[in-house]
Amino acid sequence: MSEQFTPIYSRWRHGGWYVHNVRYPSGACGCVSRNYPDKKWRIACDSRKNPPTFKNRDEAAFAEKLLAESSAGAAS
Repeated sequence: MSEQFTPIYSRWRHGGWYVHNVRYPSGACGCVSRNYPDKKWRIACDSRKNPPTFKNRDEAAFAEKLLAESSAGAAS
């Protein structure tokens, strides 16, 4: 994980966490959660066919940062 990225969180009403310093090209902010039957961390709005799971909230937030950055690159 990048030492230059420190996620800024607040609780999401559906049991996850907003990641305020992760932004998508649409303006949406990041959101990670472990509100799943297996209790593994995921990117809450990950639309990929087999979304990955993560060991902890920070790993999920960093992965979402990379996903948002790749979305921004695809949008340009």
